[in-house]
Amino acid sequence: MRKTEKEILAKAVEQFEKLTGLAVEIKQEVKLQKNKIVDARIKIPKLKVNLYAELKANVTNQTLGAVVHQIKELTKGENELLITHYVTPQVAERLKDMNMQFLDTAGNAFINLPNLFLFIKGNKAEEIFGKEKPIRAFQPAGLQLIYALICNPGLEKKPYRMMAEKAMIANGAVTLVVKDLKKLGYLVDMGKQGRRIKNKKELLNRWVNLYAELLRPKLLLGKYRTDNMDWWKHQDLTNAKGLYGGETAAALLTKYLKPQNHTIYIEENYGKLLLQLKLKKDPQGNVEVLKKFWNFNDTMAKNNLVNPILIYADLLATGDNRNVETAKLVYDKEVIRYIRED
Repeated sequence: MRKTEKEILAKAVEQFEKLTGLAVEIKQEVKLQKNKIVDARIKIPKLKVNLYAELKANVTNQTLGAVVHQIKELTKGENELLITHYVTPQVAERLKDMNMQFLDTAGNAFINLPNLFLFIKGNKAEEIFGKEKPIRAFQPAGLQLIYALICNPGLEKKPYRMMAEKAMIANGAVTLVVKDLKKLGYLVDMGKQGRRIKNKKELLNRWVNLYAELLRPKLLLGKYRTDNMDWWKHQDLTNAKGLYGGETAAALLTKYLKPQNHTIYIEENYGKLLLQLKLKKDPQGNVEVLKKFWNFNDTMAKNNLVNPILIYADLLATGDNRNVETAKLVYDKEVIRYIRED
């Protein structure tokens, strides 16, 4: 657990004790079933209850879907708890709707136990914790490389110039990001066997959160609308060089979802797409066009779909309950094969 997270944990628990008058015992890095480890166990002796907490420095509208999904997956069958620096009133309402218990350092909280119910929002954050130095691997160029590495098993063994080409970043950026990934334990040198990605699930989780917050907003080329609600069911994007992502891709892949919003990834020159789909510029439109940030094909491309990892990330980025449910289906059916350890 990093220094900032320890500070957040201590402050949030202190606020909880002030609010409730209940004493709390904290144990960090607790093992659950199947050797899963949570950041902390929050024991409330008077209530004879344990809460299993994950620490997140920040939770936003863009990241809360991924955060909730990851915590619930980790703590299956246990009383889960999110602890973070600050939860805005809007995010607090959404967490409550998703039945995700939380505490923050400002005294905002949602606790839903048989013998204790709390819902507090609107308290302002007062204390700003020291910001840690940004990690280059988790800045936009690093996120592009991580995506390419996870989608292409074995790419980590290739020359840096090939990694740069696949991730559409500079050679020098690859050098810096690889250095960070090694330092963080996500990339190891295996001698004659070359480099190998490790801790893939944890790396994916970090990527999903930061993709929504740091990279995805930079990719938006425009928002549009169309008068045909069912256009996506019969449109082949091959000639326009586009690929479906988000809800659209999930609907085509799982047949579980009826998309309300549509996502298309494409190269910057997308005039053909606008003509083909008869899209009209609209800042409030439900068709978003995003710039492709990778330079490789995979088996999904033949069906006009992006890689399942990106479908999964797009769904979680919405924070919508139905989309989060669908993201789990995509994860279980498709994504999990990319993160199996060698």
